[in-house]
Amino acid sequence: MGLDTIIVAFFVIGAVLVVAGTITMGANNLVESSYNGYVSAHHTMMDRLQTRIEIQNIAFNVTTNHANFTVANTGETKLGNFGLWDVILVKDSKVSYLNESQYNITPNVDIINPGILDPHESITIELLVDLKTNDNFTVKIITENGIVSSAEHLVGE
Repeated sequence: MGLDTIIVAFFVIGAVLVVAGTITMGANNLVESSYNGYVSAHHTMMDRLQTRIEIQNIAFNVTTNHANFTVANTGETKLGNFGLWDVILVKDSKVSYLNESQYNITPNVDIINPGILDPHESITIELLVDLKTNDNFTVKIITENGIVSSAEHLVGE
């Protein structure tokens, strides 16, 4: 065994160590990103499980021909991104997706975190859609994490 064989053996061992290190770092990154994805999915699932809203107290204002109702956060999740909420109105067998200019959101009591619907707080939503007496409508609210609540109302009752 000559000196050249020993030098080649050192290069081969060095190359094997470099490849092993690269594979180890790649596997570590894969495991870490998989874990972060799992944690994110778990947090989303827990938020969904702990989110509950309820539509209450639907009322009709005769002077404005608008309906308003209370949305109560009966769950344990803070809801704050109202721009991601969907408000759907079903009237006369027609479904209308209301954009943010067709309803107003007003907090009833907003003590803990202003601008966020904390657990056990409520907001009032006024539909800026003209309704008539004896109109039967259903309103459906969908939160930013996909939780749904709906209620039906006959105008004039």
